[in-house]
Amino acid sequence: MSSPVGVALVGTGMFGGRIAAAVGRAPSLELVTCFSRDAEKRQAFAVEAGCEGAPSFEAAIEDPRVEAVLLVTPNFVHREQALACAERGKHVFVEKPIADSLDDGRAMAAACEAAGVTLLVGHGLRRLGAARAVERLVREGALGRVVLAEADFSLTGTLKPHMWRYHRETCPGGPLLQLGVHHVDTLLHWLGPAARVQGSFARLVTDAEADDLGVALVEHESGARSVVTSSYVSPKTFGIRLLGTEGVLDYVTDMSVWPRVELVDGATALRLTTGDGVEDVPFEARDVLVEELEELARCVRGEARPETGAAEGLGALGVVLAAVESHEQADGRGVAPGR
Repeated sequence: MSSPVGVALVGTGMFGGRIAAAVGRAPSLELVTCFSRDAEKRQAFAVEAGCEGAPSFEAAIEDPRVEAVLLVTPNFVHREQALACAERGKHVFVEKPIADSLDDGRAMAAACEAAGVTLLVGHGLRRLGAARAVERLVREGALGRVVLAEADFSLTGTLKPHMWRYHRETCPGGPLLQLGVHHVDTLLHWLGPAARVQGSFARLVTDAEADDLGVALVEHESGARSVVTSSYVSPKTFGIRLLGTEGVLDYVTDMSVWPRVELVDGATALRLTTGDGVEDVPFEARDVLVEELEELARCVRGEARPETGAAEGLGALGVVLAAVESHEQADGRGVAPGR
């Protein structure tokens, strides 16, 4: 049996803690060191996570024990950090979205490919047991032809000027880029690539520069339509409805468990409505953060390729950015009906 893959964690915020905990549950990885800019918080995190606290980003990724780096950092630094990792021959896990521009994401993909290292993007929610069950139903034709999808992922958030999500420049697309992009990835996986995208964004409640809600209408190449919505000012919500010619599938999660991702499947119900009535769809709960990290370890060992690599990360990002572009071209005003 090979020794665990040594990893460095960069970014020790809330979700960095969830990733560190998942590494602890993943037999194939070992958290060697961590880094964040705040030295006091970094050291406290290191003590709790049972790893070392690196004095700098460079020290963390240059540690000879580190084979892969987990980037749980703001979108706008993903490119710089991923390229630095690739230059040093380190494999890269980067939390979604892959970046905040397609140029940055493509540069990350090219650098990792040139260095012969893995780039795995953290679109883990497509791996949920409930999501896998829906994928199977769609593939088997249990819903007939899926023609419409409705999906929402919203979380109440506090946005302050010192936070990068507060600013439009560093968080284009607001919650749709940070939350809804998960649903975008999943729906592209289930229903196929996007052909056209329309978007609508607004800042209705917060004082932030960035929008606090976003909507994307996606026309898939299959002809199906998806509507993905996200809000930073609404209670925790995670749900999908698929409407097909033979059935309707409701996927609803009690998000009071968030951010404990390993508990999400246990708080989820799937219900399929057909001409024969309504039935609950069984599925097996999965620890998706562990699954994607274990896949990273297999990629490092040359035994696998990432399910959500650069192509998938760019695909989901492209939809959100197309929605932003569509909204800006329409100047946010829309067209009044009947004119």
